Amino acid sequence: MKKNLIALALLAVAGASHAGAYIVDDFNTGAQNISQDVVAGTPVESTVTERVLSIIKTAGDDGDVAKARVNTTAGKLSVSNDSGVDSTVGVSWNLAAGVVPLNVLDVSFLFKIILSDGNPTDIAFTLNGTNIYSSAIPGNTSNTDKTFTLDPALISAGGVLALTLNGAPGWDLELDAFGISWTDPVTPPNPPAPIPEPASMALMGLGALGLAAVRRRK
Repeated sequence: MKKNLIALALLAVAGASHAGAYIVDDFNTGAQNISQDVVAGTPVESTVTERVLSIIKTAGDDGDVAKARVNTTAGKLSVSNDSGVDSTVGVSWNLAAGVVPLNVLDVSFLFKIILSDGNPTDIAFTLNGTNIYSSAIPGNTSNTDKTFTLDPALISAGGVLALTLNGAPGWDLELDAFGISWTDPVTPPNPPAPIPEPASMALMGLGALGLAAVRRRK
């Protein structure tokens, strides 16, 4: 059901009957739950078929009451940092070449902000290391769809799509419904057959009369 709703949302973004959509991640499968309670130089990482998820605690006291957490266990991407704790969260997906057809038009990426707390957060996407989108999410944002355009040739080639999230100490964020939409080029219909000019119609009439006369003589 959720996949159908995401697909409908993507098609609505495309805004045409000749449109297509690809769901990158709805977080309904591949549950992950990781955390880090010390400021460390290396992230904690979890890999499943659907995605690679990581978190690194960058500020805050050490200990069990000062954790940075991220999970996908409730059908969404959920980040939670204890008071005074800051972290950077990463998610990456392997996109096969051709998931978005070549030579399509109006390619857009969509994701949903379910909820952010009062702290501002930063979000960035790269594809094969090339930045394709970056923005700030204001604090107290909820139930908001965000879209940005993509280069059709770049996304059609596939590769590693990577998301990076960070924010002010104590930031919390929930995201969902990552997907791509596009419209197909419209092939114009075959033009109608030309209407004969009056002179051509007269010649056709004379030809028909001549044929009738030949038949009568026979």
